[in-house]
Amino acid sequence: MKVLEIMRRIKGFSTPLGGVDWDLPIPQGAVARKVVVYLEDRRVLTMTRIGMIAVEAREHCVASVQEIRETLTQILMEPDTGDSLTESLRAMRAACRRFLNTVGPDHAGWDRDHIDDATFGAALGELRAVFGIQIGIIAARYKIDLPEELETILPDSDVDDE
Repeated sequence: MKVLEIMRRIKGFSTPLGGVDWDLPIPQGAVARKVVVYLEDRRVLTMTRIGMIAVEAREHCVASVQEIRETLTQILMEPDTGDSLTESLRAMRAACRRFLNTVGPDHAGWDRDHIDDATFGAALGELRAVFGIQIGIIAARYKIDLPEELETILPDSDVDDE
């Protein structure tokens, strides 16, 4: 029996001199599933209409991307994220940063009443492309079935289904 299997079965032990308890780290696959569940409900990644988004909706998109970035940072601070999952989460967080640098409120060109449609659409498209690639990698690596919402941002297959 391997050490990790033993550790999964035993939560702690006591002796006349004291006891020891420990919690096992969450397996990387479980963390990956939590990330997918979190992202599937982020409309900024999945809403179908990109062009001519109202200013209010754009502000919600920016706020959502800020929240996603903060959540990814929190997950990355967990000690048991693992190298391969960390790589994907960092790529997604960097995409959030690029999006916010382009269209966020700290951007020099930020104008509450007018954000260039082409700039906003391109930044949103790039964000979704990076997330689609990284979500695809996570799903393949950890054998996670993706919900329909997230399938829409996965890269297209080059192989015909015929």
